[in-house]
Amino acid sequence: MRRFSFLAALFLAACPGGITPGAGDDGGSSNGVDAGPLCDAPEDDAGVFDDLLTPSRQLRRASMALRGVPPTDAEYAALLAAADQRAFVDAFVDQTLASPTFYQSMFELGRDWLNVPLAPSTADQPEYGPQQQRAVQRCGAMTVNAGKWAYVREDYEGGMARICGGQTRDGGVPKEVTIEPWWAPGTSATLVGSAANLDDAGIVQNNGNWVPVGCDRPDGTCGCGPNGVNCHADFQQYAGWENYVTWNEGGQRRQLAEEPARLFAHLAFFDKPMTDLIAGTTSVGTTRSISAYVMQGAESGDLTMISDDSWWRPSKFMSAPVDPFHTAGDPDAWREFDVPTVSRVFLADRDYTYDPRTTPPPMRGLPAAGMLTSIGFLAGQPRERLRAARALEILACEVLAPPSGQTFNPYVSDPAAEGPCQHCHRRIDPAAIHFKRFAKQGSASEGWGARYPMPAIGPWKWPTSWRRGTYPYGGEPFSHWNRWYTAGTRMTPVTQAQVDSDPLVVFIDFLPPDQTLLGEVSDGTVGPLGFSKLIIKSGAYDRCVVRRLHQFVLGRDIDPAKETGYLDLLTAQYVADGRKARPFVKHLTQSELFRRGL
Repeated sequence: MRRFSFLAALFLAACPGGITPGAGDDGGSSNGVDAGPLCDAPEDDAGVFDDLLTPSRQLRRASMALRGVPPTDAEYAALLAAADQRAFVDAFVDQTLASPTFYQSMFELGRDWLNVPLAPSTADQPEYGPQQQRAVQRCGAMTVNAGKWAYVREDYEGGMARICGGQTRDGGVPKEVTIEPWWAPGTSATLVGSAANLDDAGIVQNNGNWVPVGCDRPDGTCGCGPNGVNCHADFQQYAGWENYVTWNEGGQRRQLAEEPARLFAHLAFFDKPMTDLIAGTTSVGTTRSISAYVMQGAESGDLTMISDDSWWRPSKFMSAPVDPFHTAGDPDAWREFDVPTVSRVFLADRDYTYDPRTTPPPMRGLPAAGMLTSIGFLAGQPRERLRAARALEILACEVLAPPSGQTFNPYVSDPAAEGPCQHCHRRIDPAAIHFKRFAKQGSASEGWGARYPMPAIGPWKWPTSWRRGTYPYGGEPFSHWNRWYTAGTRMTPVTQAQVDSDPLVVFIDFLPPDQTLLGEVSDGTVGPLGFSKLIIKSGAYDRCVVRRLHQFVLGRDIDPAKETGYLDLLTAQYVADGRKARPFVKHLTQSELFRRGL
């Protein structure tokens, strides 16, 4: 429809060089100022301005928005040959949204938006920790046990070199066992030395002395377990680097950091509601990244999946939806999996409540909450306040900026109620209370030394002396807990008497009814899911997703202060679309603002 509208007049006034017919698709103006694509839009025979971009400009904008590249020559030619060029552009959008390119674009959007960091180094590179498995490597070609797998660090003098040379610590012949390894299903691998020990008991060094140990986990001379599940194969010359380096797409460290973005892309591509990103029980992962969940479950006392091959045997996950660049059953595919199944420490229960002030441990676990209970997010953000601040910023679009020109009461013990930091902590701490039960303990060795205790869940409880910081509880995470989990604060709303009676009450991880988050009162759900429920209920999460998708399609954010009505209108449309990305993205491409080049 050709008309000289009020909006058109505004854009005419905004073009520094005036309308420049035929200026080309770059939207440039004669004076070198980027005036935007509308400034070179054509005039009709009467010199009246056309509100809408030409079909070729619409095609270019759709391609740049959805694919990040301009249309091909063939696509331009097809547009010119089309009887209805506007319909051709609409069909192009539909085809793009149904293609693997849309998945890739959503992954790149999710990676930039969610920005989950890599799990930090624990000690010297390449030690970082999340595997919680022991590394095995193949013995060299010139050794007695060439091609067989042994612990990178055997637990006695001579280590791997002695085992590969065919001798045990006492001069005997090392044990051997041939297995079908989880890291290469359908093949066989021979373990040698302590890695081959399938007994229920072994020995471990303790202060220089060898003492007996049970073999639920591969400490000391305990082996890799059924199908080698308690170990990970390292194929490089130097152990640890292939999983540590950032450029290895198959490395576990990178995959764990990418999981939230992959989940976002998966939900968009398979038309699932975006609430599943932060409140669902499913995630996506490769076999290597899923092993981190299995290990966390085992460390938390549930060994179910150690002997269950459903997470690593391809025939068992052939029906799982996978990313469009891999086939079903590929161990390297980003496939959908049920988090509570592979790691029982995360619960399917959507309304689980646990009050440590009234209920003794053990706690059943944490309700699964999409990316917020992903190993990558929890390990990459090392403490509860950092997790909360980042979650508020990226998922509720909160701006945590310090004030200026204000005077605050003196700081004593609670940053949410005292001192200059309370401006932010009054918002952060009601969120941080949900992210307490995951912390890093110990230093890594082959990815095995670092553990991630989840207090009061499974075996993660300690004698009351941990609260005093006495040996061996003087280091992290105990020193952090003892310093910051203080009775009577917003993040630890318990009494000192309750702490004295049972120190585990400091891990209270739900928002009490006398506090609110974004104006909402909690239903008592514990852990990150309790946080997710609050930001969804407040509407902040929906509005934030709308803003990120709007920025992806139209190239700019929505100002929530100046464009409240516009944001509310789009959010209502997004919710009406089932909170799904694909139909909402299509809606944005069909909007007049998009077709006008705004």
